[in-house]
Amino acid sequence: MSAQISLELLASATKKLTQGELSETRSNALSNLRDSEMPSTKNEEWQYTDISSVFALCEKSLHETSKKVKSTVKKENCIAGEIDAHWIMINNGTIDTQEVKKLRKIGVYVSLLSKNLDNTEVIIDDSLSSLNAVLMSDAIKITISSEAENKKPIGILFDNDTSLSNHASNFRCILEVKNNANISIIHAHTTKINAPHFTNSVVQINLGKNSHVEYLKLQNYSPKQTLIEKSIINLDLNASLNYTSVDIGGQLTRADIVINFNDKHANAIINGVYIAGQNQHIDNHISANHYIGSTQSSQNFYGVIGGNGRCVFNGKALVCEGAIGTNANQYNHNLLISENAEINTKPELEIYNDDVKCSHGTTVGQLDKNALFYMQSRGIDEDIAQQLLTKTFITRILNGIKIPCVKNSLENLITNKLQKLSR
Repeated sequence: MSAQISLELLASATKKLTQGELSETRSNALSNLRDSEMPSTKNEEWQYTDISSVFALCEKSLHETSKKVKSTVKKENCIAGEIDAHWIMINNGTIDTQEVKKLRKIGVYVSLLSKNLDNTEVIIDDSLSSLNAVLMSDAIKITISSEAENKKPIGILFDNDTSLSNHASNFRCILEVKNNANISIIHAHTTKINAPHFTNSVVQINLGKNSHVEYLKLQNYSPKQTLIEKSIINLDLNASLNYTSVDIGGQLTRADIVINFNDKHANAIINGVYIAGQNQHIDNHISANHYIGSTQSSQNFYGVIGGNGRCVFNGKALVCEGAIGTNANQYNHNLLISENAEINTKPELEIYNDDVKCSHGTTVGQLDKNALFYMQSRGIDEDIAQQLLTKTFITRILNGIKIPCVKNSLENLITNKLQKLSR
Protein backbone atom coordinates (compact mmCIF):
# COMPACT_ATOMS: atom_id res chain seq x y z
CA MET A 1 0.00 0.00 0.00
CA SER A 2 1.29 3.46 -0.88
CA ALA A 3 2.57 5.36 2.13
CA GLN A 4 0.71 8.41 0.83
CA ILE A 5 -2.47 7.32 2.61
CA SER A 6 -2.34 6.11 6.20
CA LEU A 7 -3.96 2.72 6.75
CA GLU A 8 -4.58 3.67 10.36
CA LEU A 9 -6.54 6.73 9.26
CA LEU A 10 -8.52 4.63 6.79
CA ALA A 11 -9.37 2.06 9.46
CA SER A 12 -10.48 4.84 11.80
CA ALA A 13 -12.61 6.41 9.05
CA THR A 14 -14.54 3.18 8.41
CA LYS A 15 -15.63 3.06 12.07
CA LYS A 16 -17.27 6.49 11.71
CA LEU A 17 -19.35 5.45 8.72
CA THR A 18 -22.85 4.03 8.96
CA GLN A 19 -22.51 0.45 10.13
CA GLY A 20 -24.67 -2.14 8.40
CA GLU A 21 -24.47 -4.73 5.67
CA LEU A 22 -21.49 -3.01 4.01
CA SER A 23 -19.23 -3.43 7.05
CA GLU A 24 -17.73 -6.72 5.81
CA THR A 25 -17.18 -5.23 2.34
CA ARG A 26 -15.27 -2.30 3.85
CA SER A 27 -13.18 -4.69 5.94
CA ASN A 28 -12.28 -6.79 2.87
CA ALA A 29 -11.42 -3.66 0.91
CA LEU A 30 -9.13 -2.46 3.70
CA SER A 31 -7.34 -5.82 3.63
CA ASN A 32 -6.88 -5.46 -0.13
CA LEU A 33 -5.30 -2.05 0.38
CA ARG A 34 -2.75 -3.49 2.81
CA ASP A 35 -1.45 -5.71 0.01
CA SER A 36 -1.67 -3.32 -2.95
CA GLU A 37 -0.03 -0.21 -4.35
CA MET A 38 -1.74 2.95 -5.47
CA PRO A 39 -1.28 3.79 -9.18
CA SER A 40 1.77 5.84 -10.09
CA THR A 41 3.56 6.90 -13.26
CA LYS A 42 5.75 3.80 -12.80
CA ASN A 43 2.75 1.71 -13.92
CA GLU A 44 2.40 1.44 -17.70
CA GLU A 45 -1.32 2.23 -17.67
CA TRP A 46 -0.71 5.36 -15.56
CA GLN A 47 2.59 6.56 -17.04
CA TYR A 48 1.04 9.72 -18.51
CA THR A 49 -1.29 10.51 -15.60
CA ASP A 50 0.14 11.52 -12.23
CA ILE A 51 -2.48 11.35 -9.47
CA SER A 52 -0.12 11.66 -6.49
CA SER A 53 -1.69 14.99 -5.49
CA VAL A 54 -5.10 13.40 -4.87
CA PHE A 55 -3.71 11.15 -2.15
CA ALA A 56 -2.79 14.23 -0.13
CA LEU A 57 -6.36 15.51 -0.56
CA CYS A 58 -7.72 12.16 0.54
CA GLU A 59 -5.54 12.06 3.65
CA LYS A 60 -6.41 15.68 4.46
CA SER A 61 -10.06 14.71 4.30
CA LEU A 62 -9.45 11.83 6.71
CA HIS A 63 -7.93 14.19 9.27
CA GLU A 64 -11.05 16.36 9.36
CA THR A 65 -14.15 15.74 11.41
CA SER A 66 -16.93 14.30 9.29
CA LYS A 67 -19.90 16.65 8.97
CA LYS A 68 -23.41 15.88 7.84
CA VAL A 69 -24.33 18.64 5.44
CA LYS A 70 -27.69 19.20 3.82
CA SER A 71 -27.27 20.05 0.15
CA THR A 72 -28.23 23.56 -0.92
CA VAL A 73 -28.28 22.62 -4.59
CA LYS A 74 -31.86 22.65 -5.82
CA LYS A 75 -33.12 20.63 -8.75
CA GLU A 76 -34.18 23.71 -10.71
CA ASN A 77 -30.72 25.32 -10.33
CA CYS A 78 -28.62 22.50 -11.80
CA ILE A 79 -28.60 20.16 -14.77
CA ALA A 80 -31.63 18.34 -13.34
CA GLY A 81 -33.63 21.49 -14.01
CA GLU A 82 -32.38 21.74 -17.61
CA ILE A 83 -32.94 18.19 -18.81
CA ASP A 84 -36.34 16.50 -18.60
CA ALA A 85 -35.55 13.18 -16.93
CA HIS A 86 -36.46 11.10 -13.89
CA TRP A 87 -33.62 12.38 -11.69
CA ILE A 88 -32.08 10.38 -8.86
CA MET A 89 -30.15 12.95 -6.83
CA ILE A 90 -27.65 11.58 -4.36
CA ASN A 91 -26.90 14.51 -2.03
CA ASN A 92 -23.78 14.01 0.07
CA GLY A 93 -24.40 10.24 0.11
CA THR A 94 -28.15 10.35 0.83
CA ILE A 95 -31.20 9.99 -1.39
CA ASP A 96 -34.63 11.59 -1.33
CA THR A 97 -36.98 8.81 -0.24
CA GLN A 98 -40.04 10.59 -1.65
CA GLU A 99 -38.48 10.80 -5.12
CA VAL A 100 -37.47 7.14 -4.88
CA LYS A 101 -41.07 6.13 -4.18
CA LYS A 102 -42.22 7.97 -7.32
CA LEU A 103 -39.74 5.97 -9.44
CA ARG A 104 -41.31 2.68 -8.41
CA LYS A 105 -44.36 3.61 -10.46
CA ILE A 106 -42.27 3.52 -13.65
CA GLY A 107 -40.45 0.28 -12.79
CA VAL A 108 -37.25 1.74 -11.32
CA TYR A 109 -36.20 0.71 -7.80
CA VAL A 110 -33.53 2.50 -5.76
CA SER A 111 -32.01 1.23 -2.53
CA LEU A 112 -29.06 1.72 -0.19
CA LEU A 113 -26.87 -1.36 0.13
CA SER A 114 -26.04 -0.61 3.77
CA LYS A 115 -29.64 -1.62 4.51
CA ASN A 116 -30.06 -4.41 1.96
CA LEU A 117 -26.97 -5.91 0.36
CA ASP A 118 -28.81 -9.13 -0.68
CA ASN A 119 -26.55 -10.93 -3.20
CA THR A 120 -25.11 -7.78 -4.80
CA GLU A 121 -21.37 -7.89 -5.47
CA VAL A 122 -19.42 -4.74 -4.58
CA ILE A 123 -16.37 -5.02 -6.82
CA ILE A 124 -12.98 -4.31 -5.21
CA ASP A 125 -10.57 -5.51 -7.90
CA ASP A 126 -7.86 -2.83 -7.67
CA SER A 127 -6.48 -0.29 -5.19
CA LEU A 128 -8.71 2.62 -6.21
CA SER A 129 -11.93 0.60 -6.16
CA SER A 130 -10.84 -0.76 -2.76
CA LEU A 131 -10.24 2.79 -1.52
CA ASN A 132 -13.70 3.69 -2.78
CA ALA A 133 -15.28 0.76 -0.90
CA VAL A 134 -13.48 1.64 2.33
CA LEU A 135 -14.59 5.28 2.34
CA MET A 136 -18.00 5.29 0.61
CA SER A 137 -20.75 6.48 2.94
CA ASP A 138 -23.07 4.05 1.16
CA ALA A 139 -23.65 2.34 -2.18
CA ILE A 140 -26.66 3.15 -4.35
CA LYS A 141 -28.33 0.28 -6.20
CA ILE A 142 -30.70 1.07 -9.06
CA THR A 143 -32.72 -1.81 -10.48
CA ILE A 144 -34.47 -1.24 -13.81
CA SER A 145 -37.21 -3.77 -14.40
CA SER A 146 -38.21 -5.30 -17.71
CA GLU A 147 -41.38 -3.20 -17.65
CA ALA A 148 -39.62 0.10 -16.91
CA GLU A 149 -41.11 3.09 -18.69
CA ASN A 150 -38.82 4.57 -21.36
CA LYS A 151 -40.62 7.83 -22.14
CA LYS A 152 -37.98 9.83 -20.26
CA PRO A 153 -34.39 8.92 -19.37
CA ILE A 154 -33.21 8.10 -15.87
CA GLY A 155 -30.86 10.80 -14.58
CA ILE A 156 -28.23 10.13 -11.91
CA LEU A 157 -26.61 13.14 -10.24
CA PHE A 158 -24.06 12.82 -7.45
CA ASP A 159 -24.17 16.16 -5.66
CA ASN A 160 -21.62 17.39 -3.13
CA ASP A 161 -22.59 20.57 -1.38
CA THR A 162 -20.26 23.45 -2.22
CA SER A 163 -19.80 24.12 1.52
CA LEU A 164 -18.78 20.53 2.28
CA SER A 165 -15.52 20.65 4.23
CA ASN A 166 -14.20 17.26 3.18
CA HIS A 167 -11.70 17.25 0.31
CA ALA A 168 -12.58 13.81 -1.10
CA SER A 169 -15.76 11.95 -2.06
CA ASN A 170 -16.31 8.27 -2.80
CA PHE A 171 -19.39 7.33 -4.82
CA ARG A 172 -20.55 3.81 -5.70
CA CYS A 173 -23.49 3.15 -8.01
CA ILE A 174 -24.70 -0.28 -9.09
CA LEU A 175 -27.12 -0.53 -12.01
CA GLU A 176 -29.04 -3.75 -12.58
CA VAL A 177 -30.83 -3.71 -15.94
CA LYS A 178 -33.17 -6.68 -16.11
CA ASN A 179 -33.83 -8.93 -19.12
CA ASN A 180 -35.65 -7.22 -22.03
CA ALA A 181 -35.44 -3.74 -20.45
CA ASN A 182 -35.03 -0.74 -22.75
CA ILE A 183 -33.84 2.42 -21.01
CA SER A 184 -31.87 5.66 -21.40
CA ILE A 185 -29.55 6.84 -18.62
CA ILE A 186 -27.78 10.17 -18.02
CA HIS A 187 -24.95 10.08 -15.48
CA ALA A 188 -23.92 13.64 -14.63
CA HIS A 189 -20.80 14.89 -12.87
CA THR A 190 -21.65 18.59 -13.00
CA THR A 191 -21.82 19.90 -9.43
CA LYS A 192 -18.98 22.40 -9.11
CA ILE A 193 -16.85 22.78 -5.98
CA ASN A 194 -14.65 25.86 -5.86
CA ALA A 195 -11.85 24.27 -3.85
CA PRO A 196 -9.48 21.36 -4.57
CA HIS A 197 -11.60 18.21 -4.42
CA PHE A 198 -11.05 14.56 -5.37
CA THR A 199 -13.95 12.34 -6.40
CA ASN A 200 -13.29 8.59 -6.57
CA SER A 201 -16.27 6.95 -8.28
CA VAL A 202 -17.10 3.36 -9.21
CA VAL A 203 -20.06 2.41 -11.43
CA GLN A 204 -21.11 -1.22 -11.92
CA ILE A 205 -23.58 -1.96 -14.72
CA ASN A 206 -25.10 -5.36 -15.47
CA LEU A 207 -27.16 -5.66 -18.66
CA GLY A 208 -29.56 -8.59 -18.74
CA LYS A 209 -30.54 -10.70 -21.75
CA ASN A 210 -32.04 -8.78 -24.69
CA SER A 211 -31.73 -5.48 -22.83
CA HIS A 212 -30.80 -2.18 -24.46
CA VAL A 213 -29.25 0.85 -22.76
CA GLU A 214 -28.55 4.32 -24.10
CA TYR A 215 -25.99 5.80 -21.70
CA LEU A 216 -24.53 9.29 -21.50
CA LYS A 217 -21.82 10.26 -19.02
CA LEU A 218 -21.41 14.02 -18.80
CA GLN A 219 -18.51 15.57 -16.86
CA ASN A 220 -18.27 19.33 -16.41
CA TYR A 221 -16.50 19.86 -13.09
CA SER A 222 -14.76 23.07 -12.00
CA PRO A 223 -11.05 23.68 -12.76
CA LYS A 224 -10.15 22.66 -9.18
CA GLN A 225 -11.82 19.25 -9.18
CA THR A 226 -10.40 15.81 -9.93
CA LEU A 227 -12.53 12.85 -11.01
CA ILE A 228 -11.32 9.26 -11.21
CA GLU A 229 -14.08 6.90 -12.26
CA LYS A 230 -14.08 3.20 -13.03
CA SER A 231 -17.05 1.72 -14.89
CA ILE A 232 -17.42 -2.06 -15.08
CA ILE A 233 -20.09 -3.13 -17.58
CA ASN A 234 -21.24 -6.74 -18.05
CA LEU A 235 -23.28 -7.72 -21.11
CA ASP A 236 -25.44 -10.85 -21.25
CA LEU A 237 -26.94 -12.62 -24.28
CA ASN A 238 -28.15 -10.17 -26.99
CA ALA A 239 -27.54 -7.18 -24.71
CA SER A 240 -26.88 -3.87 -26.45
CA LEU A 241 -25.16 -0.73 -25.15
CA ASN A 242 -24.72 2.69 -26.76
CA TYR A 243 -22.33 4.53 -24.39
CA THR A 244 -21.12 8.10 -24.89
CA SER A 245 -18.73 9.98 -22.65
CA VAL A 246 -18.48 13.78 -22.82
CA ASP A 247 -15.58 15.30 -20.81
CA ILE A 248 -15.18 19.07 -20.85
CA GLY A 249 -14.41 20.15 -17.26
CA GLY A 250 -12.20 19.36 -14.31
CA GLN A 251 -8.53 19.82 -13.64
CA LEU A 252 -7.71 16.12 -13.95
CA THR A 253 -10.09 13.36 -15.00
CA ARG A 254 -9.44 9.68 -15.55
CA ALA A 255 -12.04 7.22 -16.86
CA ASP A 256 -11.48 3.46 -16.88
CA ILE A 257 -14.27 1.78 -18.83
CA VAL A 258 -14.26 -2.03 -18.75
CA ILE A 259 -16.77 -3.88 -20.96
CA ASN A 260 -17.13 -7.62 -20.45
CA PHE A 261 -18.90 -9.65 -23.15
CA ASN A 262 -20.20 -12.66 -21.26
CA ASP A 263 -22.52 -14.19 -23.86
CA LYS A 264 -23.13 -14.25 -27.61
CA HIS A 265 -24.60 -11.52 -29.81
CA ALA A 266 -23.87 -8.77 -27.31
CA ASN A 267 -22.97 -5.41 -28.81
CA ALA A 268 -21.37 -2.28 -27.36
CA ILE A 269 -20.65 1.09 -28.94
CA ILE A 270 -18.35 3.16 -26.74
CA ASN A 271 -17.94 6.71 -28.00
CA GLY A 272 -16.38 9.75 -26.44
CA VAL A 273 -15.71 13.46 -26.83
CA TYR A 274 -13.13 15.29 -24.72
CA ILE A 275 -12.28 18.98 -24.89
CA ALA A 276 -9.30 20.14 -22.83
CA GLY A 277 -7.87 23.62 -22.39
CA GLN A 278 -5.63 25.45 -19.97
CA ASN A 279 -4.03 23.15 -17.35
CA GLN A 280 -6.55 20.35 -18.00
CA HIS A 281 -5.65 16.68 -18.14
CA ILE A 282 -8.18 14.14 -19.47
CA ASP A 283 -7.37 10.41 -19.63
CA ASN A 284 -9.62 7.70 -21.13
CA HIS A 285 -8.74 4.01 -20.82
CA ILE A 286 -11.19 1.56 -22.42
CA SER A 287 -11.02 -2.25 -22.34
CA ALA A 288 -13.42 -4.42 -24.33
CA ASN A 289 -13.06 -8.03 -23.17
CA HIS A 290 -14.52 -10.49 -25.67
CA TYR A 291 -14.71 -13.71 -23.67
CA ILE A 292 -17.37 -15.16 -25.97
CA GLY A 293 -17.65 -15.23 -29.77
CA SER A 294 -20.20 -13.51 -32.01
CA THR A 295 -19.89 -10.21 -30.12
CA GLN A 296 -19.13 -6.69 -31.33
CA SER A 297 -17.41 -3.66 -29.84
CA SER A 298 -16.68 -0.28 -31.38
CA GLN A 299 -14.65 2.49 -29.76
CA ASN A 300 -14.57 5.99 -31.26
CA PHE A 301 -13.11 8.90 -29.28
CA TYR A 302 -12.63 12.41 -30.62
CA GLY A 303 -10.54 15.00 -28.77
CA VAL A 304 -10.06 18.76 -29.10
CA ILE A 305 -7.06 20.06 -27.16
CA GLY A 306 -5.99 23.67 -26.79
CA GLY A 307 -3.84 25.82 -24.51
CA ASN A 308 -1.46 23.55 -22.64
CA GLY A 309 -4.09 20.86 -22.26
CA ARG A 310 -2.99 17.24 -22.18
CA CYS A 311 -5.02 14.15 -23.01
CA VAL A 312 -4.50 10.39 -22.99
CA PHE A 313 -6.36 7.69 -24.90
CA ASN A 314 -5.85 3.94 -24.59
CA GLY A 315 -8.49 1.77 -26.26
CA LYS A 316 -7.98 -1.98 -26.13
CA ALA A 317 -9.87 -5.03 -27.31
CA LEU A 318 -9.07 -8.47 -25.90
CA VAL A 319 -10.30 -11.36 -28.06
CA CYS A 320 -9.99 -14.66 -26.22
CA GLU A 321 -9.15 -17.99 -27.84
CA GLY A 322 -12.72 -19.24 -28.10
CA ALA A 323 -14.26 -15.92 -29.13
CA ILE A 324 -14.82 -16.86 -32.78
CA GLY A 325 -16.60 -14.30 -34.96
CA THR A 326 -15.69 -11.30 -32.83
CA ASN A 327 -15.85 -7.86 -34.45
CA ALA A 328 -13.85 -5.20 -32.58
CA ASN A 329 -12.32 -1.84 -33.46
CA GLN A 330 -10.81 1.24 -31.78
CA TYR A 331 -10.35 4.67 -33.35
CA ASN A 332 -9.06 7.88 -31.82
CA HIS A 333 -8.98 11.23 -33.63
CA ASN A 334 -7.49 14.39 -32.18
CA LEU A 335 -7.40 18.06 -33.09
CA LEU A 336 -4.59 20.13 -31.56
CA ILE A 337 -5.44 23.83 -31.73
CA SER A 338 -2.41 25.23 -29.92
CA GLU A 339 1.35 24.68 -30.00
CA ASN A 340 1.47 23.36 -26.42
CA ALA A 341 -1.45 20.94 -26.67
CA GLU A 342 -0.50 17.28 -26.22
CA ILE A 343 -2.04 13.85 -26.81
CA ASN A 344 -0.73 10.39 -25.93
CA THR A 345 -2.79 7.86 -27.86
CA LYS A 346 -2.60 4.09 -28.11
CA PRO A 347 -5.39 1.96 -29.66
CA GLU A 348 -4.50 -1.72 -29.42
CA LEU A 349 -5.69 -5.27 -30.08
CA GLU A 350 -4.85 -8.51 -28.25
CA ILE A 351 -6.17 -11.42 -30.34
CA TYR A 352 -5.94 -15.16 -29.65
CA ASN A 353 -7.80 -16.60 -32.67
CA ASP A 354 -7.94 -16.01 -36.43
CA ASP A 355 -11.67 -15.92 -37.17
CA VAL A 356 -12.23 -12.25 -36.23
CA LYS A 357 -12.72 -8.82 -37.80
CA CYS A 358 -10.63 -6.28 -35.91
CA SER A 359 -9.11 -2.90 -36.70
CA HIS A 360 -7.66 0.15 -35.00
CA GLY A 361 -6.24 3.54 -35.88
CA THR A 362 -5.47 7.03 -34.70
CA THR A 363 -5.03 10.51 -36.17
CA VAL A 364 -3.57 13.72 -34.77
CA GLY A 365 -3.90 16.96 -36.71
CA GLN A 366 -4.68 20.65 -36.77
CA LEU A 367 -7.46 22.75 -38.24
CA ASP A 368 -7.48 22.94 -42.02
CA LYS A 369 -5.86 26.30 -42.85
CA ASN A 370 -7.51 26.39 -46.28
CA ALA A 371 -10.95 25.93 -44.71
CA LEU A 372 -10.19 28.67 -42.17
CA PHE A 373 -9.03 31.01 -44.94
CA TYR A 374 -12.13 30.27 -47.01
CA MET A 375 -14.48 31.03 -44.12
CA GLN A 376 -12.63 34.24 -43.24
CA SER A 377 -12.76 35.33 -46.88
CA ARG A 378 -16.54 35.06 -46.62
CA GLY A 379 -16.58 37.49 -43.68
CA ILE A 380 -16.57 35.03 -40.78
CA ASP A 381 -14.45 36.09 -37.80
CA GLU A 382 -11.37 33.88 -37.23
CA ASP A 383 -12.45 32.78 -33.74
CA ILE A 384 -15.96 31.92 -34.95
CA ALA A 385 -14.55 30.03 -37.93
CA GLN A 386 -12.30 28.03 -35.64
CA GLN A 387 -15.21 27.19 -33.34
CA LEU A 388 -17.40 26.08 -36.27
CA LEU A 389 -14.72 23.83 -37.73
CA THR A 390 -13.90 22.37 -34.33
CA LYS A 391 -17.55 21.70 -33.60
CA THR A 392 -17.96 19.98 -36.95
CA PHE A 393 -15.05 17.72 -36.04
CA ILE A 394 -16.86 16.28 -33.01
CA THR A 395 -20.40 16.35 -34.45
CA ARG A 396 -20.21 12.73 -35.58
CA ILE A 397 -19.97 11.54 -31.99
CA LEU A 398 -22.57 13.97 -30.64
CA ASN A 399 -25.05 12.88 -33.32
CA GLY A 400 -24.73 9.32 -32.03
CA ILE A 401 -26.32 10.25 -28.68
CA LYS A 402 -29.86 8.89 -28.92
CA ILE A 403 -31.30 10.86 -25.99
CA PRO A 404 -33.12 13.84 -27.58
CA CYS A 405 -33.70 15.82 -24.37
CA VAL A 406 -29.96 16.38 -23.81
CA LYS A 407 -29.28 18.02 -27.18
CA ASN A 408 -29.80 21.65 -26.15
CA SER A 409 -27.81 21.39 -22.92
CA LEU A 410 -24.92 19.66 -24.67
CA GLU A 411 -24.98 22.22 -27.46
CA ASN A 412 -24.69 25.09 -24.97
CA LEU A 413 -21.97 23.44 -22.88
CA ILE A 414 -19.80 22.59 -25.87
CA THR A 415 -20.29 25.99 -27.52
CA ASN A 416 -19.23 27.76 -24.31
CA LYS A 417 -16.21 25.49 -23.94
CA LEU A 418 -15.04 26.04 -27.52
CA GLN A 419 -15.44 29.79 -27.11
CA LYS A 420 -13.09 29.72 -24.13
CA LEU A 421 -10.65 27.53 -26.02
CA SER A 422 -10.42 29.93 -28.98
CA ARG A 423 -9.64 33.02 -26.88
